[in-house]
Amino acid sequence: MAAPERLLRVPVRHRLRGGLGGVRPRLRGHLRLLPDEPLPPGALRHRRRRPGDRVELWSSTQNPFPLRKELARVLATDESRIRVHVPFVGGGFGAKNNCKTEPVAALLSRMAGRPVRYCLTTEEAFLTLSQHAALLRVRTGVKTDGTFVARDSEILLDAGAYTDGSPLVAEKACYRIPGPYRWEHVRSTCSAVMTTTTPAGPYRGFGATQATWASESQVDMIARRLGMDPYELRVKNLKGLGEPFMPGDSGIDSDLVEGLDAVAEELGYHERPAHPHRGMGLAIGFKDGGGVNKPAQARVKVTATGEVYVNAGSVEMGQGISTALCQVAAEVLGVPAERVTYAAVDTDTTPWDQGTNASSGMVVTGRAVQLAAEDARDRVLAFAASRLGCAPEALELVDWGVRKDGGETVPLPSLVAPVFGGTGYEFTGEGFFKAPNSTEAPLESPCVFWETGWAGAEVEVDPDTGKVTVLKLVASGDVGRAVNKLVCRGQDEGSALMGYAQALFEEMRYDNGVLVNGEALERADGRGPARAVRLDHPGTGPRAGPVRLQGRR
Repeated sequence: MAAPERLLRVPVRHRLRGGLGGVRPRLRGHLRLLPDEPLPPGALRHRRRRPGDRVELWSSTQNPFPLRKELARVLATDESRIRVHVPFVGGGFGAKNNCKTEPVAALLSRMAGRPVRYCLTTEEAFLTLSQHAALLRVRTGVKTDGTFVARDSEILLDAGAYTDGSPLVAEKACYRIPGPYRWEHVRSTCSAVMTTTTPAGPYRGFGATQATWASESQVDMIARRLGMDPYELRVKNLKGLGEPFMPGDSGIDSDLVEGLDAVAEELGYHERPAHPHRGMGLAIGFKDGGGVNKPAQARVKVTATGEVYVNAGSVEMGQGISTALCQVAAEVLGVPAERVTYAAVDTDTTPWDQGTNASSGMVVTGRAVQLAAEDARDRVLAFAASRLGCAPEALELVDWGVRKDGGETVPLPSLVAPVFGGTGYEFTGEGFFKAPNSTEAPLESPCVFWETGWAGAEVEVDPDTGKVTVLKLVASGDVGRAVNKLVCRGQDEGSALMGYAQALFEEMRYDNGVLVNGEALERADGRGPARAVRLDHPGTGPRAGPVRLQGRR
C-alpha cells in the first residue's frame, strides 16, 4: 500500500477502565490487516418526472431512509420530494450503505430530463468502497498464571479518500478489541486516517473483523509465551454468562466456554496428534449486536380473508429477513407462513427503519414486527369478543378463525360480514422497538444482544513452498432460537467461507496509490477447505429478540 497522505484524523477513545493496573505488559504486538472488497453497489435506476416534481429512485441500498435524507441534502430539496424503492438487493455486507451511485444517477437524470439507469462495473466497484485496512498496536498485561489483567490498544484505520462510515467503524473497533475476556483495566484508542486509496466503509461487523483478528492472534502469542494451551488460556479468562461486557453494558448472553468446547470437540482439538507440518487453531468472534440507539417501526395488516401483510424497513439481501419476519407474524397470528407476504420497501409507505445493518434485523425490526402482529391480533380478538359476547382473553386465533375456551372454531369472515358488509374489513397493528438509552452504558445504550461465533481449523503447511492447505474448518454460532434453520445455515457457512478467503487470499494492493489488482478474475480462487463443518449452538442465555431470537441482519 502506498504511504498514507494524512488529510483527516477522526479519533475515538474509550477509557473504559484506567491504566494497566501496575502490571508490566507481557506482550506487545503490531498487527496489520489488509483491506478486502465487499460487493459492487449494484444497479440503480432514477426517474425525475418534471422540473419541480418528485425524485424517484430504485436502488439496491441497505438503508433507504438514511439514503433519502442524504439525497435530499445533496439535491437541496425536502425529504418529502424523494422517494426510494428497494428491489432485490443481492449481497450487501456494508457496501450498500449510504450514498454511492444514487446522486450521480439523480443529477444525470436532471440534466437529461429522462430516466437514467446507472450501474457500476466490477472494476469500478473496487474503486468505490473497501474494508478498512488496519494497523493495530496491542499491549496486554498478564499474570504468570495466565490471568488477564489489562489491555491497552491503539488502532489506525485506513479510511481511504473519503470518510464513508469511518467514525462509526472506528468507534466499534475501539470498543470491541478487548474481546469476550475478563479484564481489570482497558484502554482503547482508534483513529481513522484518510489516504489516497479506495474509500473504506462498513464491512461485516463495523471494525469487529479487524479487532477480533488482532485480539485473538495475541491470545495465541501469549499462550506460546507462557507455555499454555491456547484453549486453556481462553477458558481461564472468558467472561461468564450474565457478566457485563463493560460496566454499564448488558451481560453476556451465551455460554462462551460451551461454544468453544463444541468446536474443539468437532475438530478433535484435544486429541490432535503431533505432526511436524500440521496444526490446529481456535478463535472466538465477538461483537455487540443490534446497533446503537437503533429504532424500528413495523405494520402488520390482516385482510378480511385472513391474508397477512408485513410492512417493515428491513431490506432483503440474501440473509432471509423477509422470510423470518413473516414467520414471526405467522406465529403470533396463528396462520400458516404461506399466507404472510412481505411488502415491498418504499420510503413513501414503509414504516421508518434506520437501516439493515448491525445484525439488527430480528432483535430490533423483528421485535417491532412481533409487537405489530400482537397489536393486530388484539384488535381482531376484541372485535370477535364483541360479536360473541365474551372477553377477548377467552378467545384464541386459529387460522383466521376464533376458538372460545378450546371449543369449536368460528370463521372470522362470518363475524366480519354482518358488521362491515360484503366488502369486509382489514385489521392493522403498529409496532415500535428501540433499546432504552442509558447514561451508564459506554455506547449510549446497553447492547441489545451479544453476537458470538467460534471457529477452529486444522491446516498443513508445506515447509518447502509455504503452501497452506486447510484440512478442516469448523464454525459455530449462537443464534438463539432459529426461526429458519436453513437461512441460519446459509449465513454461518457464507461468513465462514468469507473469513477463510480473506485469511488466505484476498487483499487490495496499491502501487503509489493506484489499485493494481482491481480485477475480479485476478481474485478468483477455486480452492476450499477439504471439510467444512457447521455446528448449531442454541445457547443458554436470554435472548433480546422475539421468541428468543438472535439478530441476523
